[in-house]
Amino acid sequence: MTHQSSPSLVSSADLLAVLDSAPDGIAITAPSGRYIYINKAHCRMFGYGGSEEVLGRSWRMFSPSGFRRRAIRDAFPALRKVGFWIGRLPGKHKNGSIFTQQVALRLLPGRNIICMCFSATERLEGEDLRDRLFALSQGLLAVADTRGCIKQFNPAWMTLLGYGAEEICERSLLDFVHPDDRDFTRGKLDRLRRGQPTRSFVNRMRTKSGSHLWLNWSTSSSPGENLIFASAHDVTEMKRAESVVMAGVAQACHADHQQAYFAAMASHELRTPLANIMLASQLLKNHFKELPEHVIEHLFGEIQSTIRAMTSTIDTLLFAGNVDLGRVEFRPVAVSSTHDLEVLIRSSIGEPSPRVVIALRGFDGEVHLDRALFGHAIRNLVENGLKYSPSPSPVHVIARVRHGRMSVAVADRGIGIPAAERRRLFDAFFRSSNVGSTPGFGLGLFIAERAARLHGGVIRYRPRHQGGALFLIRFPMRPEDHREPWDQG
Repeated sequence: MTHQSSPSLVSSADLLAVLDSAPDGIAITAPSGRYIYINKAHCRMFGYGGSEEVLGRSWRMFSPSGFRRRAIRDAFPALRKVGFWIGRLPGKHKNGSIFTQQVALRLLPGRNIICMCFSATERLEGEDLRDRLFALSQGLLAVADTRGCIKQFNPAWMTLLGYGAEEICERSLLDFVHPDDRDFTRGKLDRLRRGQPTRSFVNRMRTKSGSHLWLNWSTSSSPGENLIFASAHDVTEMKRAESVVMAGVAQACHADHQQAYFAAMASHELRTPLANIMLASQLLKNHFKELPEHVIEHLFGEIQSTIRAMTSTIDTLLFAGNVDLGRVEFRPVAVSSTHDLEVLIRSSIGEPSPRVVIALRGFDGEVHLDRALFGHAIRNLVENGLKYSPSPSPVHVIARVRHGRMSVAVADRGIGIPAAERRRLFDAFFRSSNVGSTPGFGLGLFIAERAARLHGGVIRYRPRHQGGALFLIRFPMRPEDHREPWDQG
């Protein structure tokens, strides 16, 4: 390829080689508008075989005649004023076809102009597909910055909430949230801002008429782009139906308050994941051919993880019911080494978390444990610690076997338990007043207390000096060696 260049423009063969191998089009024009340099990518983009077909000719050959005024009107005044311009312009291919190009222009010494460009047609087609999917969705879709300021939204915002487009754009998501749900929602936004995963959640959004809708949200973030992506569907009718059903259940079970509470909590915890499965399956059913492969994989993954979570929830409910009715048989087995005890604790916790710190301090001899009961107790204490303490603060699990007894302490830096409520701490379905909107049944500590009791031991709560909770389980190395009081010392 032959290049015409001035030493003032291109100072070395190495620089020319770099420019020629660049993936984007690069060209330099003289003050007359004629090309004095053009690289291979620029030639390919416009359908030319080499620079010899272009050098010495005007930039107008690449611009459709009907659109040249736009370049003269928009780009050149900016170049004269600030020395650069970035935007989109139509380009004319050698075969006569028209395409959209993204262009960056900069004024060089001597009034020469360097141009960098690439075809934006495929990107625009992708954006057009995205816009059509946005418009088709019956649920709310939005793109916001990391402060929660809405940058893009679909028509469902106006249909469901009743606001005009100008009342939504550039407003904070929190402006539309029910006052009682703002702190909870703000916490979700904070997690997204830090790039942390956020499970789906439900809150209330204010309509223009002043009423409120219950919405189930799914969110993700792109910290590198400082963007948050959110989708929501209306679950108001489901909530109303749930209220009617729960009112009937409460009335029918008036003589047994715990049964009514159990039904309400089970309904709340199971309906939300069921709604998520329904939404994902509807999207797959209605838009399978239009959705990108990675979105389809994500939706299937969401369905599978939600089913696993529901299975865990149902297992917890059934186990708690069996414990309460005395249907759990105590089956201790010997744990004879520090390694075996550590393996049991780690398997009890389940999915590994970098926040969980396990320490074993002393192992004087064989200890007899019911693996299922012990596992439920440890898992519930650790899950509570992770749930109610800020990330990334650690949850410590410290185990000792000595002086004829075993002790396990689980400590966190979470919200703790208000003093006035500690006497009810191990009651079934009890949840302290400071848990806010965090989901849960109030069964974890109940299960842990029953597990400790079946081992012939006790569980105690202690507030930590600088905030947080410490739960201490103590029981004999052999259940038959039980003698009171295990909670002393």
